[in-house]
Amino acid sequence: MPIDPPPEPPLIIEQPGKPSGPIVDMRDAFARKTPQTQEDRAQARAFIDGKIEMIRRDPYMTDAEKAAAIANLEARR
Repeated sequence: MPIDPPPEPPLIIEQPGKPSGPIVDMRDAFARKTPQTQEDRAQARAFIDGKIEMIRRDPYMTDAEKAAAIANLEARR
């Protein structure tokens, strides 16, 4: 059973246009409206603890790089 050849590509390729309006900063519209809960803080700490453990086990980082990276993460706890 022969395989049909693929269709020809379109002659005109549409390019996305420039935005019609100005670009605005919408971060305030999506900012957190409620305070963090204990669960939120615990999940953030667990995430950072995992990153610290990953850095400790990285065979390609020097001890000085590890210490600097871990200090940076511990400041975020």
